[in-house]
Amino acid sequence: MDERFKKVIEKFKEVTLKECYKIECIDGEPTILDDKIAGTPYFPIGEEYPLDKDGNPMALLLQVNLKNIDLENYPKKGILEVFIDKDVDYPCQFKVKYFEEGLEYRNDLPEVSLDRFITTKPIKISLVKNVCNMGYSDYRFLPTMANIVNEVYGTNVTNFSELDKVLDYLGDWYEPFFNNMTIHGGNIGGYPDFTQSDPRSRIKEDLEECVFKIDSNLSKEIMIGDCGIIFGFISKENLKNCNFNEMFVDWDCC
Repeated sequence: MDERFKKVIEKFKEVTLKECYKIECIDGEPTILDDKIAGTPYFPIGEEYPLDKDGNPMALLLQVNLKNIDLENYPKKGILEVFIDKDVDYPCQFKVKYFEEGLEYRNDLPEVSLDRFITTKPIKISLVKNVCNMGYSDYRFLPTMANIVNEVYGTNVTNFSELDKVLDYLGDWYEPFFNNMTIHGGNIGGYPDFTQSDPRSRIKEDLEECVFKIDSNLSKEIMIGDCGIIFGFISKENLKNCNFNEMFVDWDCC
């Protein structure tokens, strides 16, 4: 490999390196208090259960106890829950709840399954500390890559066409950025992946924090549309202040 391009890859890995937690599926039926995908949520007495636009109970997508993670800007405690409509419309209907731990919780919740679209059964998960880098489909990839290439090659590129011209002699120069940067399967924190394009580029670019990503490679029990991915974002400021009602949740597939 060309020495200058090796330097580009090394610099890219250095400037985009980020801590995260890899989601791993583990055996056993999840309890109400476990970290999990789907299933019965921890829901304190007195709280109103989330409903979709038609007044139907929504399904739990993800439950994570934040005391189990240690990431910059994340709260150190509390239980984060993401709910979606059971038929997973597009665009996605979602609601996010953030509760204190240790409250008396409800035992009369409606059972809302995601077996028509995402998972055949509730899945107990564990979170394992890891690191990852920005992927090719992230809307920030181009400006980040352009800055590094300009520094290393002494150029002034601003778009993919100009990048292609500078790096044309390498053939498929983007190949190292496709499969070896992000976490495959699922993660809390870190960076997302997309099968289509990054929705933040057309919605709200300050949603720089990837709260979670779950893709269809996580488990044989999971299939999001046609080999798709579901993800949640929030701004750094709202994450620091636990304003999880400002999250944005969406999905895409092949």
